[in-house]
Amino acid sequence: MAFEFASLLPTWGPYLVIPVISALIGWATNVLAIRMTFRPLEFVGIPPVFGWQGIIPSKARKMARKAVEMITDKLVSVREVVAQIRAERVVDELEEGVSELTREIIDEVVAEHLPELWETLPEEVKEQIYAEAAREAPEVIEASVEEIKEEIEEILDLEAIAIEALVEDRELLNRIFLEAGSSEFQFIQRSGLYFGFLFGLVQMGLWYQFDAAWVLPGLGMIVGFATNVLALRMIFWPVEPVQIGRLEWQGLFHKRQNEVAEAYAHLVAEHIVTTRSIMRRVLEGPMTDRLLEIVELHIEHAAEDYTAPGESIVRLAVGSDGYREMKANIVDRIVRELPETIYEAEDYVDEALDIERTLRERLEALEPAEFEQLLRPVFQEDEWKLIAVGAALGGVAGCLQISVI
Repeated sequence: MAFEFASLLPTWGPYLVIPVISALIGWATNVLAIRMTFRPLEFVGIPPVFGWQGIIPSKARKMARKAVEMITDKLVSVREVVAQIRAERVVDELEEGVSELTREIIDEVVAEHLPELWETLPEEVKEQIYAEAAREAPEVIEASVEEIKEEIEEILDLEAIAIEALVEDRELLNRIFLEAGSSEFQFIQRSGLYFGFLFGLVQMGLWYQFDAAWVLPGLGMIVGFATNVLALRMIFWPVEPVQIGRLEWQGLFHKRQNEVAEAYAHLVAEHIVTTRSIMRRVLEGPMTDRLLEIVELHIEHAAEDYTAPGESIVRLAVGSDGYREMKANIVDRIVRELPETIYEAEDYVDEALDIERTLRERLEALEPAEFEQLLRPVFQEDEWKLIAVGAALGGVAGCLQISVI
């Protein structure tokens, strides 16, 4: 028997190589397809025609928008996010820092306008002014926080924060898709091997029957095409579980909904829509002027009270106009320097927003058809190019098979 098998090898050996090579073709084309989706980050070659840039990095802004539109459109609203913040807790976090800031500014501004008077002013009067400012601070903070929460949709744009982060860091943009679909991309690579082998058996049979020059290149193109298409379809189809005998089949991505939700929410909360980025956008973003107007209004009102203890002395020294100018300088300095102090509340704000938990729970609760859109854009964008590359490489490999056989 062993002798008979060995005697058949010269006849069948070349044919048996076909499914092996076909499997390698399927695997290689799928690996390359994934690679071409995300790499390179920058265009390599002679622009605009000869060369390549990863599909995701080449359309960074468009893909970033697709990556985050579900978050802002369907999962969380900015008003809902900030509603978790309690003004009284912000007061607790900032009261000491704001009190110190106010004391320091009053000292500096009054000493600048009235150096001799401030030097000789009784300490008890100074302490009265400081104490009044400290007493007013919680009210100013609380009133400002409540008004900011009311106008937050005009002041803060969550989508802009996320898109800006992803466009500036294309590696992060890649990562948001790669981590969400880590298992799916591994499946695509492996499936190329399995499907390629199965198609290779068909190739082998047809080559044995027809032995025509077109068979291997033609079927190689089909293998490269079909392995990519089948792998992509199996990731998302069927959307809902389908019972086949004792087996239950569902798209691979949908089966991992809870797992993906956890990984995606963590990545977004840690690197994209972070508490620091939200606070920075509010305090230093395009709507900062409106924020400062709100704070200034409340500080100006409070200034009437905390400057009252020394008002008569100061007016006597510099006149009404000088007093108003000095008070305005104090308010201006507090408004300009307050944002840095507000960052002291970051730990509490992070705890209150709890973006990761909120996002994870909302993602887990999504209907499968909606959840699919978390990863689907990465395959929809220029998918035909990847399939075409797979088919072309399959054809080239088929030509190589002829030379081997």
